[in-house]
Amino acid sequence: MKKVTNVSEICILIRNKLIEYGVKEHTAWYEYSHNYRPVIYFFLDKNQAEYQPDILCQYQELVQKRFDQEEISYKTYKAYLRAAARINEFYKTGDLVHVGANGHARTPLCIKNEELLKEFLAWIEPVEPKTKKDMAWAIRKYLCWLENHGIHDGGTEISAHSFSGYMTYAASKYREGSLHNIQLYLKKFHKFLNEEKPLNIPYEFVLSLPIIRPKKIFDPITQDEIHRIIAQIDRTTTKGKRDYAMILLAARNGIRGIDIINMKLTDIDWRVNEIKIVQKKTGVSIALPLFSDVGEAIKEYILNGRPEVSSRYIFLRAAHPYRPLTTTVVLNHIWELYQRKAGIERYTEK
Repeated sequence: MKKVTNVSEICILIRNKLIEYGVKEHTAWYEYSHNYRPVIYFFLDKNQAEYQPDILCQYQELVQKRFDQEEISYKTYKAYLRAAARINEFYKTGDLVHVGANGHARTPLCIKNEELLKEFLAWIEPVEPKTKKDMAWAIRKYLCWLENHGIHDGGTEISAHSFSGYMTYAASKYREGSLHNIQLYLKKFHKFLNEEKPLNIPYEFVLSLPIIRPKKIFDPITQDEIHRIIAQIDRTTTKGKRDYAMILLAARNGIRGIDIINMKLTDIDWRVNEIKIVQKKTGVSIALPLFSDVGEAIKEYILNGRPEVSSRYIFLRAAHPYRPLTTTVVLNHIWELYQRKAGIERYTEK
């Protein structure tokens, strides 16, 4: 088969491949229109219709810049980068090898295992939609591995060697955090098989072995590093005023990122210089002093930087639409951006 090099044709083939892998047709068309056409147009603006890795890199850099400047949301940013990665993958392999846990693509199973997976998902107790998707992804991967080893009816043919062999395979492929979740989901799946199918396999021991998740431990940041990072913020801009106030809140008051983005205008008592919030993580109400420099930074943002919209939240997106920040990923990105500008590199202890 002749290798496809035209970017537009590659994107159409990717759309068809997603449908083949089980993505609903309207979803695949939506992906094509919103996430793949921007790549096609970018190549055409460069007077290039054929795939070129350096032009795709330029596109990815543009996406990164637009996210840094808050022109696009985190969700759009991830969708654009995922599309670019799939274009590169399809150009190289002619297929979509990577299958995500978010339902954008699925590995097809034989009929018996597809039915078994549906039965399991109907059997489990009610869980959050995202957890259910992750669970479906993990069990689909497990059943696919079984099929590759000659087992095409997971409801009757699985043995103790099946899940122990798969866990050995998964340990070489996935990180500890993912492996911990996979083990938990397999445990639920085998409980389902033992209770609902003609299987009685002692799965508890192997699927209860502890998986230690490594914790990233950074050296504490120094006062000098904080000053160097803050010095990188352009406080003459709307975004800079906001970023300066948020970073000071974190550095001076030690407030968690989730509590910073959830902070409301009514959480500050200007008369007594106090911040009163209910912590998202603990549900505990706390009162913190409003230090003069932090208070001035927040005032400057509210009066001279914050968009004039009717939102009860203090910190908003710096670009239209002016909505509250919804994820701490944005804060992490802001911090890392100024940290890089300050020439500071920090690594976890090994």
